[in-house]
Amino acid sequence: MVDLELKHLTKTYGTTAAVDDVNLAVEPGELVAFLGPSGCGKTTTLRMVAGFIQPTAGEILVRGSDITDLKPNHRDMGMVFQSYALFPHMTVNRNVAFGLVARGVPSAEIAPKVGAALDLVGLTGFGERYPKQLSGGQQQRVALARVLALKPKLLLFDEPLSNLDAKLRVQMRHEIRQLQKEVGITSLFVTHDQEEAMTIADRIAVMNKGRIDQIGTPAEIYDHPRTRFVADFIGTSNLIDGRVAGGRFVSKSGLELPCSSPGPGNDLEAVLAVRPEKVELADAGAQDALSGTVTRVTKLGGLIEYAVTLASGETFLIHQQDRSGSEIRVVGDGVTLSWRLEDSRLLSL
Repeated sequence: MVDLELKHLTKTYGTTAAVDDVNLAVEPGELVAFLGPSGCGKTTTLRMVAGFIQPTAGEILVRGSDITDLKPNHRDMGMVFQSYALFPHMTVNRNVAFGLVARGVPSAEIAPKVGAALDLVGLTGFGERYPKQLSGGQQQRVALARVLALKPKLLLFDEPLSNLDAKLRVQMRHEIRQLQKEVGITSLFVTHDQEEAMTIADRIAVMNKGRIDQIGTPAEIYDHPRTRFVADFIGTSNLIDGRVAGGRFVSKSGLELPCSSPGPGNDLEAVLAVRPEKVELADAGAQDALSGTVTRVTKLGGLIEYAVTLASGETFLIHQQDRSGSEIRVVGDGVTLSWRLEDSRLLSL
């Protein structure tokens, strides 16, 4: 039995569908990330699961039981908010104990549960401090401890790291992932940060205009995008519009490009997608390659990004490792591009 199942979940406001027929099954102990741009429906979906928003249609099932109409406090879920939602006038101990007290847990059991939760998040000894005496990362750990102390059936994260600086975000997402694995709580994680989703999730549900465009493991989403939106939103892709004709992909400019098997269709509009790191750069004159000119060179940490414009007008991005002794191209260099057929993806419109 799956821990969470969404069946045709829909939320409309007037004639606008914020969430449109979402179907999802989450396995026990799995962490699924909802990823997408602002307004795609990911937070609305999470809040329907939590019970803060009532669906227009569809069902929410937890371990086979329909909870669609249950109040939030009857769903046995814990939610970690973007703003931490800590009580500033309460100590860390009292903040973590708040949910336990609200649930009527016997007072003799509260202190051990609070201590165990703080130990889990690495805050043993911080119990008598107040939120204002903690860093942003420590406050987020307190918010997480408060939820873990309840041992809920589901753990919900609503962009919990967006208020932290970049370095702390990286540290905290690894800590959250480690904790989630350790306690084994089935979790949903909402984020607009693709790197965060790729790092933290077992599977990613990429949302676009209220629908799930694609769901899969981080590797599946990145290496095998099914739509133009997914290929463009996750990482960086070279996207060339054109048609499939005669078993080849022909761009709008008339350039024939190598691609993976186009399938049975012919004379169909399509998009060719190739990741920048899959494109190989060679000196001008190489056989069976596309000729172009370097028009931009950008240093991206350990990568060099080249923009190469072909004579036909298409521009490709190429990512190469910046290794000691490697040749660095400059603007104006003539080069050729090539990639393996299996590294390209043909996407329907």
